[in-house]
Amino acid sequence: MWSNVISIDKGFDKEVDFLLDRLKHIKHLSFAVEESKDRIFIYLASICELGEEVEAQVEELIHTVILVFMKLRFFLKYLHNFDLTHANCALICSLVHFDREYETNIIRRVMSETVDYTVDGLLNFRLRPLQENWEELASLATRLIASGTGGDIYDIASFITGTDGAKSRLALSSDALVNLTQRQPVEIIKLFDKPELNLISAIIRERPCEILLKDVALSAPMNNTLKHIARVVTEN
Repeated sequence: MWSNVISIDKGFDKEVDFLLDRLKHIKHLSFAVEESKDRIFIYLASICELGEEVEAQVEELIHTVILVFMKLRFFLKYLHNFDLTHANCALICSLVHFDREYETNIIRRVMSETVDYTVDGLLNFRLRPLQENWEELASLATRLIASGTGGDIYDIASFITGTDGAKSRLALSSDALVNLTQRQPVEIIKLFDKPELNLISAIIRERPCEILLKDVALSAPMNNTLKHIARVVTEN
């Protein structure tokens, strides 16, 4: 039997909710939850024959917890006077999704050397180089915003993250976001209280070159934000 345990500080409430919700959808996985005064423990188990497949799916969830939820927490804390307008959300999400492939490879290597999944411990001790990179990015963004020489927020986001390699075509309707290039739906993770801000994060993560709008009503700030992210085409 394959087994392991995820542990995380209770202060990471959104991360815990995300994990518990997504673990329910992994086939052939059984899990149980225990709590101590400060931590949540999620005990995982699966049959040996499917252990590698289940383990890969669990680790993909942990990648998302670290590189989306915890990385977002880092930037929101660092840029603590940042109002979450659509433009500012686009900048923060550009920072969050920057260099994801490189950072995923680092996490994958670190996790291969650990016995269990102590998520916040991995971030704070084994993944310090990642946080140092995030500090540099946040510092650069802060300096550009303060100096006023980097143009508007969208220009700063594009300067920091770059737009090279954007090639996905997305389709946004009233009930779905689909990556047409990869022919698969795009998951919209609830990171913010406003649905449009969650949508901005999901779109930026896909690095689109074109966004096709299909009978969807968006606010004026959202329409303006999409035009700064990629070419927008409206289907009549």
